[in-house]
Amino acid sequence: MKEKVSVTDTGIQSSGLPRDYMEAVAEYIWNGFDAAASIIDITFETNEIDTIHSLSITDNGTGIDYEQLKETFGNFNDSIKKATFQKTSSFIKGNKGRGRFSFSAFSGKALWKTVYKDQTTGQLKAYEILITKNSKDYFDPHNNRDLSKGATGTMVTFTDLFAVTGFSFQSDEFKTFLEREFGWFLMLNREKEYQIRINGVAVPYQQLIAESDIGTLPIKDVEGKDHYFKITFVRWSERIGDKFFFYFLNSHQKELFKDLTSFNNNAIGFYHSVYVESRYFDAFNPQDNELSQNLFERTRQHGVFKSLMNHLHELVRLRQKAFVDGEAAEKLVDNYEKNGIIPKLNDGRKKKALLKVVKSLYCIEPRLFQGLNKEQQRINVGLLGILLEAGMKEDIVELVSHIVPLTDEDRKLLR
Repeated sequence: MKEKVSVTDTGIQSSGLPRDYMEAVAEYIWNGFDAAASIIDITFETNEIDTIHSLSITDNGTGIDYEQLKETFGNFNDSIKKATFQKTSSFIKGNKGRGRFSFSAFSGKALWKTVYKDQTTGQLKAYEILITKNSKDYFDPHNNRDLSKGATGTMVTFTDLFAVTGFSFQSDEFKTFLEREFGWFLMLNREKEYQIRINGVAVPYQQLIAESDIGTLPIKDVEGKDHYFKITFVRWSERIGDKFFFYFLNSHQKELFKDLTSFNNNAIGFYHSVYVESRYFDAFNPQDNELSQNLFERTRQHGVFKSLMNHLHELVRLRQKAFVDGEAAEKLVDNYEKNGIIPKLNDGRKKKALLKVVKSLYCIEPRLFQGLNKEQQRINVGLLGILLEAGMKEDIVELVSHIVPLTDEDRKLLR
């Protein structure tokens, strides 16, 4: 029997659904991961002229409980999936019950075939749900039956396709989109062997990761209780977003909130993310900036969280310094030499000293070298060379100290 969604078809269409097939597919992938899936399969067949007549997205998750259809397919903008481990930086989240309607970006009809375990009897059950593009405010659950064997999971098949071909789902653009949207999540779950596959071939993400590191940080609260935080630092090989964040996830790996790191205003290619997972965030209210009156809820003012943030900022500072000291500084000097910024010096020792000062200054404050044209770069490096030639290295240190605060370590680096 057809069921009515708690909004009209026009209301659904005007709610801000994805208009791009890639974003639409991402919705269904996130839905699968929301249902505790570890494998998502995108499958389709093409003919000689690259036409596809259907596309299926299959997951090995928990399925869609028939008894909860009213709360899932029946409610719009009020999904039972209030919490999600998905990134909060883009629309494609599978939240508020809109994800299931995303097929209208490229398909006229969506058919769900799902297997779930009855929470009361433990019996495996299966049924199907049909929604059409021209009548999205109605869904048709049917063929509800018991199964004697099998596994839970959901397959949604899209037909009446338009504006897509086989190439649409095999192109580098589509694969890159999936890598950037899901790479971080696949990486966090690599020990569980999470995968997204296109016609049986896993979507790679490792090439996006320049370096990563995982550690555990224990922090004691005022009562002497230890809270443990799993911290994953990632430096990406390319920019995957406009900003760089700390992402905070609870014990179910559901993202609760995110904060900007303190290194968002540079142009040195230090593309990074930090993921913090802990049971500590199971009872955390990031919106409460005061000391909460709820004894069972923590806020940003909690002493443990303040200690955690101090550690995270120091972690990123040291990571950026190591990046600048190594890869970024070498790249700067190489570019300067290729572009004729470094003056020609016959004395190898003098050239080595000049390059050391340039690298040291760049490590201390990269912004001193940003936004300069070639003439300005030549003038800056030339003046440094003149000061070194005149034995005025201490004057360089003093001059820089008036521009940026120098630590004892910074001063030692310049000398």
